[in-house]
Amino acid sequence: MIALGRATVLAALLMTSAAVAQTEGTPIETPPVPLPPEKQAIVKEQARREEVPEAHLAKQVTVGMVVPDNIALWTLPQDSVSEVPAVTSYKFLLIGKSIAVVDPESRKVIQIIPN
Repeated sequence: MIALGRATVLAALLMTSAAVAQTEGTPIETPPVPLPPEKQAIVKEQARREEVPEAHLAKQVTVGMVVPDNIALWTLPQDSVSEVPAVTSYKFLLIGKSIAVVDPESRKVIQIIPN
């Protein structure tokens, strides 16, 4: 009976080790969710209505670039986030005739909306 108990414990430990090994590793980064066209229109309207000042960057804005900390980011209008919870934290900035949607945690540009 003791031998059976040890075998059971050993089997349980091996299964636990295998489960831990499967759950460890590099986390998978989910891609950002771009704003759909109807939400882009709402962001454009807010930028016009609130007269958002244009940001001045040393280089052209591209998707994936990191926006410097000294550049102010604006909160997306509530209408653009109420139906798409995945974008609630996104912010934006105005660059020339374009609006760059930014993930504020990484400060990466995830989408450029032509204005």
